Amino acid sequence: MASPTTITRICLGLGITTSSFLAGALYTCSSLAIPAILTAPSPSPSILLRQWHNLFTNGKKLGPAIAILGAVNYLYVAWGAYNSTYERGLWKTYVGAAACTLGIVPYTFLVMGATNQQLLAQTAQLTISEVEVRALVERWGFLNLVRAGIPVVGTALGLWGAL
Repeated sequence: MASPTTITRICLGLGITTSSFLAGALYTCSSLAIPAILTAPSPSPSILLRQWHNLFTNGKKLGPAIAILGAVNYLYVAWGAYNSTYERGLWKTYVGAAACTLGIVPYTFLVMGATNQQLLAQTAQLTISEVEVRALVERWGFLNLVRAGIPVVGTALGLWGAL
């Protein structure tokens, strides 16, 4: 293979697009949705928890699927680069992009898991004060903001390889 094929270029574009979309979606949750939830006038703990739960449930459905789509595209490009004399040195860059894009999944379980479990438990039981709910939701927003940086690195690696 002398240069990247059309399908490889399309997959690279899809990888960059999906990882950047994922980063943007995560960032938007922390920078727009969480502050909006927290600034509602005197919301009860149950309303705060319900709003957070809706955000969490929608993200849980969409986020991993987008991460997998981006990672699969990056891995296809990595495979093509590995088998190419033209791009041989870039295959590790694309594997790194795939790993960073998919990295939101282990981060969610390992870093955000305890906060998620506390919020989910309170959604079911509601034995917590408004101050405690706010603190947990704020913590979740910060952890999610950090999580948004993981696919940003994936996007940067994908762009680096593309240039």
